[in-house]
Amino acid sequence: MTYDSNMKRKSVIAGMLALALVAQGLAPAPLAAQGVNLNLPRLGDAGGDDFSPAMERRVGDSIMREIRRERGLLDDPELNQYLNQFAARLTSTSAATGYSFEFFFVPDSSMNAFALPGGYIGVHTGLMASAQSESELASVLAHEIGHVTQRHIARMLTAQRQSSAWQIASLVLAALAARSNPQAAIGAISLGMGAQQDALLGFSRDAEREADRVGMQILRDAGFDVTGMVAFFVRLQQAGRLYESQAPAYMRTHPLTTERIADMQNRVREERYRQHADSLEFRLAQAKVRALLDGSVDGLRTARQQIERRLREGSVGDELAAWYSVAVIALTQRDAAGSQRALNEVNKRLAQMKPGAGSVSSGATGVTHPFVDRLVIDLRLLTSGPTAARVAAESAAQRWPNSAALAYRYAEALLEDKQPELARQFLESRQQTSRSEMRIWELLANTYSALGKNGAAHQATAEALALQGGWLGAIEQLQLARRATDLDFFSASQVDARLRDLQAVYQREQSEKGGPGR
Repeated sequence: MTYDSNMKRKSVIAGMLALALVAQGLAPAPLAAQGVNLNLPRLGDAGGDDFSPAMERRVGDSIMREIRRERGLLDDPELNQYLNQFAARLTSTSAATGYSFEFFFVPDSSMNAFALPGGYIGVHTGLMASAQSESELASVLAHEIGHVTQRHIARMLTAQRQSSAWQIASLVLAALAARSNPQAAIGAISLGMGAQQDALLGFSRDAEREADRVGMQILRDAGFDVTGMVAFFVRLQQAGRLYESQAPAYMRTHPLTTERIADMQNRVREERYRQHADSLEFRLAQAKVRALLDGSVDGLRTARQQIERRLREGSVGDELAAWYSVAVIALTQRDAAGSQRALNEVNKRLAQMKPGAGSVSSGATGVTHPFVDRLVIDLRLLTSGPTAARVAAESAAQRWPNSAALAYRYAEALLEDKQPELARQFLESRQQTSRSEMRIWELLANTYSALGKNGAAHQATAEALALQGGWLGAIEQLQLARRATDLDFFSASQVDARLRDLQAVYQREQSEKGGPGR
């Protein structure tokens, strides 16, 4: 996993402003001039009924395609799978049932999170790094889930009365740009969007209190410590007072008031205290995020020095996570010896855990964990070559069949070891249940290309591009696949059908944008 150092100060979503508005020529008249009532409906009102859940999901899909197209998501299957599995405990509660959710990390060091239309929830890596407990992280996710279940975004979009789903998606992207990075608001104003930004941002105060209440219920039902929400928001409030000009991003996008804090504290007093120990997955995922938050050469060196110094001084509370951080950083620095030494320390501490506790299992080298196995594979590649990495990856993939990160790594190892046919068989078996995973299609494209199956390679590339909303590129790839000489009749018919589907999608989207519909 790599982090672009520039992303620390500039959210990718903020960078989408020009793409969403300038390129599409969308700059609707300011809301103030339209006389739109900006008051949120009360809890229970049907304020979002004009904006159906299906339309909301469609708008969310459009926004996510734009973000994927710009590679604005954190490209780390391991961390993303952890986030979604962790969040599943929250979304399975009664307060969140009936909604579809997808969580993703944004590589940004600011402390922030946000909800998009259709149940998409983004979490900045800076928020993950700064959480002081798993319950704190859960409290933020529960709060954002509350925004989704109460349909706050749908209410805002209904109030805007936009006639086009694409215009709505562009407007939301612009609002998120300002919310993720206030500097982006300057660009918005220059496009005549300033009044709309202020209006959308002004929606949130009533919605925040509502999301607090729903989020606390979700926390309680999922078995987390509800005091984690209070602890997190109190800490943010204190930080805002100390550093008013540089308040945490989450505080700017989710305005805190004394009344909100008091309301949460009163609710916590009514709850029975429930202790929740941090899981091993949280400890390792957070350690990885913290290790790579600044992926520059200087950033990695500084982070490693600080962790190693604290380990020597004995001032580290979680030695297993600290040594794992060192192993991750050392491997990123291509320091094989240093990474191996740190892994040895990790294994010593894992050995003290019982198999089955915290998703650990017995492996060839003793008790292990999928995060640790992933490091071992990359270390084998660095020290012993592709065959050793492939053997380690095969063993890990068998041990952890539900790990998408290890499945991808095994396929990569097969390609590195020049065994594309085995890679094809493995990927095609997973592709049946993972058609929406872009990485599967990218690996399949590389595999087919290595096998000389040009038509299939173009077809797989088209599917990867389609998941990003790159309709023209996908259409071009399918046209190339159709002209390839190695497709049989059945495959060629599939390409023709898919080509017609994507052309229809592209024309509909162009029509919504007011474009030529070519």
